[in-house]
Amino acid sequence: MNTIIAIANQKGGTAKTTSTAALGVVLSRRGVPVHLVDLDPQANLSQAFGATDSSDRLYHAISQHAELPIVRLADDLTVSPASLELAKLETELLVELGREWFLKTALAKTVPRLPDDVVVLIDCPPSLGVLSVNALVAADRLLVVVQPGGFELQALLHLDWTVREIQRRVNADLRMLGTLLTNCQPRRSITKTIEAEIRRYHEVLGVVRTDAQLLYATTEQRLLTLTRSRAMDDYAHAADHILEAAR
Repeated sequence: MNTIIAIANQKGGTAKTTSTAALGVVLSRRGVPVHLVDLDPQANLSQAFGATDSSDRLYHAISQHAELPIVRLADDLTVSPASLELAKLETELLVELGREWFLKTALAKTVPRLPDDVVVLIDCPPSLGVLSVNALVAADRLLVVVQPGGFELQALLHLDWTVREIQRRVNADLRMLGTLLTNCQPRRSITKTIEAEIRRYHEVLGVVRTDAQLLYATTEQRLLTLTRSRAMDDYAHAADHILEAAR
């Protein structure tokens, strides 16, 4: 049975894309089949693996209710890469009836080509626009990525409201998994303060430490071969809690 997890936060700069990539890598290394969907027009997730979408295949697949493109990255890891053309889709879907269902329809046609127990991770744009809503409608689970700093709790509460509306109107099966804290310096008081505040509303599934090695590996497209990294160790630990919560 496959699991579809949207990874989201409408606030930018939370390491959402890095988290999607890292979780995909650590899970696939355990033999868990993972398919990544890069739904962000910036295409940073795709770029982290050196995957390109020069033909705008993801844009055409979603807009035409067709199968998503599948690019193999490693054993048990594939991706549907993005392109800037997705930004146009955000506008085009505004005038379409049933616009919130486009990704779900395309995914339904894609999943039969993937392993039965695949985990699909959707990297959402840093907004709550049409593309993010499509991800939340297509997913059965939601993971929120938060970086300790200013206004995180306010953004989280806004996202909570959006999730409740989606659950009430179009996707009653969507369930909040919890929150992943990223780029943390555990000894800093802001980290402890934000974590304590978030725990009032959600389960914290992991705390990922700041790690330059992960940053370099992501920007240099070396994530698949990165082994010595304290952040990757934290993501591996978080993956246990995420899989358990997703059951």
